[in-house]
Amino acid sequence: MDHFAAQHQRLRSLFGVFFAPEVTGALLPLARPALRLGPDGDATVRLGGPPLLPAGEEWPTWEGRPLDFMLAVDFAELAKMMNVPGLPQDGLAAFYYASAIPRPWGDDRAQRGGWRLFTGDLREIEAPDGTSSFPLVPLGAAPFLSLPAPQETVVRRLEERYSGVLSVYEQLHAAWLQHVWPDDTPLHQLGGWPALVQRPLGPDCTYASTGRDLNTMALSPEEEAAAEDEWRLLLQLDSDRRLGWDWGDPGRVYFCASSAGPLEDSWLTLQAVAAV
Repeated sequence: MDHFAAQHQRLRSLFGVFFAPEVTGALLPLARPALRLGPDGDATVRLGGPPLLPAGEEWPTWEGRPLDFMLAVDFAELAKMMNVPGLPQDGLAAFYYASAIPRPWGDDRAQRGGWRLFTGDLREIEAPDGTSSFPLVPLGAAPFLSLPAPQETVVRRLEERYSGVLSVYEQLHAAWLQHVWPDDTPLHQLGGWPALVQRPLGPDCTYASTGRDLNTMALSPEEEAAAEDEWRLLLQLDSDRRLGWDWGDPGRVYFCASSAGPLEDSWLTLQAVAAV
């Protein structure tokens, strides 16, 4: 079954009820394939559990404390189930983060060591003292079409072309999220458009990774669009009581991959409304 084709048709029907054909024609190409990590799916991703590191690699640290192992993703196994543009098609990756407070938000270049991504020949290893260990939580990986959040530049540009689109799109975007994600399910995700808490990820990643102050961000619309194209969501981790993850209310951690660098150079951003 072509999950993406079926959902594409549902989106076409949904948009067609509320928008003129030319608006629907502009919105549909924006949808991006992604993998939802939840109670069902054709492949499994295991959050928490025994940590993995490349052979001979020292346990990563940040500001004198060890990072915490978050999860490992077998991209080769996922690729057998579904080809998701923007995600690696092979290899195993382990994600680490200094999750305990005070934790890095990814808004300063000096925080770069506060998260790490390892690939290659990963082996199970015993965690050192001082790390936060999380229980093993297996989740199914299910394909879905993600939509850009109303804050994204591409949506704001549509509002400039078709006045009044944004207010309606905000409601349809929320309805689509509810359709895709079962009630009370944390929004863990691989690839696609992020479920934003605040603002687009690309410009923040561009500024912070190059050592510039986010409070002085001044990008032209063209530069902002380029930043959003350069940085794509790799992994989104929601707050999750099963694992003891609480990033805020609401709060999410995003690992973003750059088109200009290796996977290991991914930048992390934390967004939260009420920080903890």
